[in-house]
Amino acid sequence: MNANAPVARGDTFPIGLAVDSEEFRTSSHRIAQFAKSFDDENPHHLAGEFAPPVFSHVPVMQSMVEILEQVTGGFALHGEHDFIFHTPIAPAQRLFTVSTLVGVGATKPGTTFIVRSDTSTHDGKPVVTQYSTCLVRGGAPAQSYGEAVPERPTSARGAAAVISRYALTPDQTRRYADAARDYSAYTIDPVAAAKVGYAAPLVHGMLTLSLAARAIVDDHCGGETPRLKRLGCRFAHPLLLTPGQTLKVEHWNGPGGPIGFEASDKDGNIVIKNGYAEVSK
Repeated sequence: MNANAPVARGDTFPIGLAVDSEEFRTSSHRIAQFAKSFDDENPHHLAGEFAPPVFSHVPVMQSMVEILEQVTGGFALHGEHDFIFHTPIAPAQRLFTVSTLVGVGATKPGTTFIVRSDTSTHDGKPVVTQYSTCLVRGGAPAQSYGEAVPERPTSARGAAAVISRYALTPDQTRRYADAARDYSAYTIDPVAAAKVGYAAPLVHGMLTLSLAARAIVDDHCGGETPRLKRLGCRFAHPLLLTPGQTLKVEHWNGPGGPIGFEASDKDGNIVIKNGYAEVSK
């Protein structure tokens, strides 16, 4: 933990609690492995030239989890995520992250924890800023504390949406776990999933968003991931790894605004809502 981080307690929550990550070294092999884990077809990603957008969460995950482990003993469900990209992730970088608890929200379903993660290179060049909003059901505090998330862009459907479909394989979450080093048992083991209330393994939120981001990068960035400047969404419903599961991604160019998208499973449940992406020319 960063001993110099200011800690202001709101109720019993240490707003300002910060955790530094260990050094994370990128490589073409690890970038390519991540791309293959969700069956990406982008040749730049598969060659390890630069990383798929959601790879940015891999160097951040451990410090984010450590924050949550210190502030709650409950099962934290990933509710929203916001990536703000500064510099593309490429091979041979040395990355460092500081994750900070910046806000605690009181909501009807329970308590939300907002963690900001700032990743930079070894020489201090900003790479990506992320805001993770996680929900623990029940027992909400009397009021909210700290910061809210930055304003999220919205994109009205000004034109017919384009549809992209992705089929999930039976080993999808296992392959993603190996690539992201995220071995949460409920994403792989049906018994562990049942213990937290799911009828089948829960597809990682970041895997779900990786699949949706394929459509954004391929159709709106011309395959050039460095053009993507912001990406975010709300995880509205669990995506379960059931036989024949698919992800249907609807995406559109908002009139004068960002790209919008949402995604649904094979049964029509909307699993991603309020998706947005900002792309440079």
